[in-house]
Amino acid sequence: MDFDTRVGCYAWIERDGSVLLTRWSGTVAPDGRVLHACWTLPGGGLELHETTEQAAVREVAEETGYAVALGELLGSGSHVVATSERYDPEADRPFLLLQLLYRAEVVGGALTAEVDGSTDDARWVPLSELSTLTCAGIVDLGLELAGHEPRDGPVIDEALIDGEAARQIVEAVPGVVAPLGGPKIVAIDGPSGSGKTSLARAVAADLGCPLVQMDDLYPGWDGLAAAVDLVTDHVLEPLARGERAAYRVWDWEQGDWGRTRTVPPDDVVVLEGCGSSVGRAGEYAALRVWVDADPQERMERGIERDGETYRPHWQRWAAQERALFGADRTAERAELTVRT
Repeated sequence: MDFDTRVGCYAWIERDGSVLLTRWSGTVAPDGRVLHACWTLPGGGLELHETTEQAAVREVAEETGYAVALGELLGSGSHVVATSERYDPEADRPFLLLQLLYRAEVVGGALTAEVDGSTDDARWVPLSELSTLTCAGIVDLGLELAGHEPRDGPVIDEALIDGEAARQIVEAVPGVVAPLGGPKIVAIDGPSGSGKTSLARAVAADLGCPLVQMDDLYPGWDGLAAAVDLVTDHVLEPLARGERAAYRVWDWEQGDWGRTRTVPPDDVVVLEGCGSSVGRAGEYAALRVWVDADPQERMERGIERDGETYRPHWQRWAAQERALFGADRTAERAELTVRT
């Protein structure tokens, strides 16, 4: 598969229980799609004729005012943006973001926000407060590579979204009621590859509310229908009673249940994923949102993001979606429909 590549070089700078973050100011694509502002690690793209270490040092200086000395390479990560979700609407192939993360320490300079750049703020944030911020995925990668516990705060990925659709969802929330008590559940449902995840992350960030993702509750590639009862029993029912919800997260690499995640009672909770407004789960939805796209486009997005080896899984999953959504008539019962 042909793709474009960008190498991003970042620094994990930690002291006295805090980590240095910068605020990426967001962007608007020529066709009106948006990428939300979020907190990220200082860093940026590799430029011609510089090493990755030089790029990391330069980016930290530009975005924070600090001079730093790099330590070990903590590790790397990667993220694929599907062709149709890229900033350039004329792009004809997917985009691979390769991220290198170095440990670093401050050796000079003074904390100063970048002027006329891609970031507009820089600050030391206590590790204990990271879950309260909307962050880029590189922050979660940094926590993992630096040996810290994961955070449960909102994430913004690299895929651009329909800003008008996000606005409509956010503006609809004050006018809806929770049918069975507890928080207003905004259920963002639809088939795989439709763009639900990126849209839901942006909506949850705008609303300042928790996000629960069905991906964490599917017990494997044949677990779509089972997850409807799991999310109802372990998340929706406790929240409706005014209680803290707790559920086990499926570890897709290990093929078993992993850590436990909690969801505190709140005024609004966004629930995203296939089946989030189906059957018993749908009874708790204050607002049902159906997100869809052309089937071929959805498959192309999925294969670009996950790789050709996932095609058999995709086809298996699509058959489950057709059975579940068809019997439930899920799309017909949505209050809002978004085409991506």
